[in-house]
Amino acid sequence: MIRTFILMTLFISTNLSTAIQAQFNGILDIQLYIKNDVGITDTSLIHMYVTPERILMQGAEEESIKSGNYEASGLLIRQDQRDFVLMMGKNQALKLTKSEIESFFTMISTIFGIEEPTSQGLTESKSSVVITGRVENINGYPSKEIRITDADGSGYATIWTTTKLDMDWGLLKEPWLNSPDWLRDATDRATIEFQSKSVPVLMTWTSDGETVTFYELTRAEKTAVAKAMVELPSNYQLLGFSDWIMLQMMQQY
Repeated sequence: MIRTFILMTLFISTNLSTAIQAQFNGILDIQLYIKNDVGITDTSLIHMYVTPERILMQGAEEESIKSGNYEASGLLIRQDQRDFVLMMGKNQALKLTKSEIESFFTMISTIFGIEEPTSQGLTESKSSVVITGRVENINGYPSKEIRITDADGSGYATIWTTTKLDMDWGLLKEPWLNSPDWLRDATDRATIEFQSKSVPVLMTWTSDGETVTFYELTRAEKTAVAKAMVELPSNYQLLGFSDWIMLQMMQQY
């Protein structure tokens, strides 16, 4: 379950977008803690460069962001073009619009025959999302607590968010359409948090009496970011969603 929360965290953290009127401009540093197959915790430092029109999320020291068989060297969010560009290996980059992302779940369900759960199954599979009302100073930021309890009661995630940084999330303030029922509560909650300009500061997972940290905001520096820092490198081939799907199908044969 903790892997699911980590992937959701990466998705939420990496699909950031700011409007032209965004108050925060500068650099955010995010530390991720992921326990590997032998029980050792690996750390990854992620730099997030924020400008009024674009955000680049990139691993420190050219580290790659990995999930399963997929690998990315960075994610560029272009508010001025209203799209997300995922920089992959082999100098290729995948461009996705918001509407394409919204259609992704429907496409996957159609291709692989994934059915929406029944009302009873949906109730059993849903996690509980609660705003606890607790407010504490976390890493120097006044933060409120959000608790997400696993449907089977095996554990819960604690997310501390702050509005101190006054972040404008742009595209992510808009509701996501076509999300499956089992994910809708999470996407709706995320939209509300983005609309309130909240920024995640600390995320932990608690299970069997043990609490582990898997996300931490370690630095937020307001500073000017050079325009060249948030441009797609000239040696990258930009692929549309249909081009990428075709490449994936070809690689299966």
